[in-house]
Amino acid sequence: MTRGLRLVRSTDGRFAVQSLTLNYDVAPHVAVHGCDRTAHTQVPNAVRADVNRGAYRIAVYSSEVNCNVNGLSHGRIARASVLIVFLLLGGCEGGEDGTNNNALGPNPFPNGVPGMGLVFVKHELTAPYVAPAVAFPTPPYVIGTVNAGNGQLDVLDLTSTGLGPMFTPPRVAYGAATADFDGDGVPDVISAVYSPTNVNSYAYLFRGSSTGLFSQDMSFGADSSNPAGGYGYRGRTETVVVADFNNDGAVDVFLPTYTYLDSVHDLSGLPGTFYTSGPPPNVYNAYQSFLLLNDGKGNFREAAVAAGISMHSTLSGIAAPTTDPEGNQPEGVQAVDFNMDGLIDLYAGGHLFINQGVDANGVPHFKDMALAWGLTRSVLQGPAPWFPDDVLPDYFLVTDEGAKFIDWDNDGHLALLLFRWNWGPTHGPRLFEFKDSRFIERVYALSSKTATCHNPPAHRTAFFWSSRPLTTGGISAGINAYDLDSDGLEEVLVSGDSTGSAIFYNYGCGFVEVPAGDLTQVPGAGTGMALADLDDDGKIDVIYERAFYDNDTQAPGRGAFTVEVVGPNGERNQFGRVIQVFPPATSRIFTRVVDGGSGYLTQNQYPILVGTPYAGTHTVKVYFAPLTACTYGGPPRQPVVLQFSIQPGQHAEAYAPSEAHPIGIAVITSGLANH
Repeated sequence: MTRGLRLVRSTDGRFAVQSLTLNYDVAPHVAVHGCDRTAHTQVPNAVRADVNRGAYRIAVYSSEVNCNVNGLSHGRIARASVLIVFLLLGGCEGGEDGTNNNALGPNPFPNGVPGMGLVFVKHELTAPYVAPAVAFPTPPYVIGTVNAGNGQLDVLDLTSTGLGPMFTPPRVAYGAATADFDGDGVPDVISAVYSPTNVNSYAYLFRGSSTGLFSQDMSFGADSSNPAGGYGYRGRTETVVVADFNNDGAVDVFLPTYTYLDSVHDLSGLPGTFYTSGPPPNVYNAYQSFLLLNDGKGNFREAAVAAGISMHSTLSGIAAPTTDPEGNQPEGVQAVDFNMDGLIDLYAGGHLFINQGVDANGVPHFKDMALAWGLTRSVLQGPAPWFPDDVLPDYFLVTDEGAKFIDWDNDGHLALLLFRWNWGPTHGPRLFEFKDSRFIERVYALSSKTATCHNPPAHRTAFFWSSRPLTTGGISAGINAYDLDSDGLEEVLVSGDSTGSAIFYNYGCGFVEVPAGDLTQVPGAGTGMALADLDDDGKIDVIYERAFYDNDTQAPGRGAFTVEVVGPNGERNQFGRVIQVFPPATSRIFTRVVDGGSGYLTQNQYPILVGTPYAGTHTVKVYFAPLTACTYGGPPRQPVVLQFSIQPGQHAEAYAPSEAHPIGIAVITSGLANH
């Protein structure tokens, strides 16, 4: 329980102080090539963001804190930030009152979307699972459950499986990811934490085995000293991503952490919990984010500072140049080969770090292209037209509560989705299209015909449209995206707060919230949605809160196939790899990414399920890294593009290049899964 003060907006727009008592049981086509040497740009006053300026600028909180978090409580993962969000957003009540409905525009489908009928059927889980991270074996399952092969998930006893230490107090488990880190073909698990660094709470590595049991690797992070005392990779981490950033065949880990070190940027307002009195550095945050490079046997070395992606504050005393002199507060993160040059890039904390190749020590180097490509501080802090006063305070470092790259309009280019955590789920995320080497935010639905937009709305209407009230005072958390009805267009899912989740149907011109059976407006508690085809029926199912939702949508005349991108020997190590699908007799291109963690606190299934409304042969291109290493500062190299044909109802294993097969090889089998 916490008592304090909050600012409440009255009907006349003024703010009044109100006492607050909270009970919580929280348990291809870009200019920068990957091998060009370029100096890392220092970005002063790095991107920050995220709530209503007027609500917080004069807010002063007085709190009594007793934060004794006991891991899982009542089926929810412990998280101190839930308390923080409630404290902050106490000054945002009635945000929907400021909505400019003229700017929002009318419902593009006042009588419902013709021919659309998403249907999801809920199946309760008997206990909380570990995290919404889907392991790569077939059939897929989230960590902490087992899939018997019929699409039914059963929750495992964490203690008997060896994962029990993940939730032993004072540890606060939060983001997690899974991959084969030691090359034995079995999923391992990285479990990060959400806690200050002065608590004995740090990231764990659990090694999997062929028996299904896990064992904690006690040496993981033992050589990482912590300024607040103790060892291990500590700090407040949310979305964990896994990918092979240096193209050596081993899966690496990126742990984004809060790195501001002064109370000016601390949004918790909780003295004694995240910061101490006195001059900075006085905040119990990590001094840097962590890039953990894997030697192929599951042994890791930290390389984020050398790579240029540590996002460290100058107050840390780290002498290397930084993109974030004041620190950062990264939430949503994704590893993706954005420019399709075969090197895995990284979005985190408002930065788009483009991979420039590896140095002689095997360390990848990155260049932040966000500012040059239009993701400026003012853009990320700016309001939506229907909330013109929602300009974000200068002292906020957080820019999103979820990030995801999708090809929303089948034009062959990835666009960036960012979800702003002060918006409620019905607002949907922001979408930034990449056109002519610039990110441009698409605010309104298309107004003219395209390959996907056959019937543009008659009137200007919001790109994400919902009939429910909008707000700048929500506490929703997280986004995800997948094609839910096999029409080749990806839908967007927003996790819910007390108002319930929102499913946005992609109608080719924009997005509109639609009912989705049992998945309609499901309340949430700060978790994300993981996506996987649990029952091998060619339709993506959803794992959310303490349930999974079977996709029972009927889509006559549509089909699906799967593309599983693997290493030269079949290793599941190609996270972040991009494929493009060219259906027959159309200009549309489906661009998809092997997911190694994205959206928010989630990791989707490893094989890419491609829904399609087209029959016949589809052409697929996979963009692999070149066989010859792309050296930092060396000559530019081109990706190796594997091309093959596939039809609905088939499964492709796309093998990375090797000496025997220098452009890779594709093996096509019938059925959607690799059994």
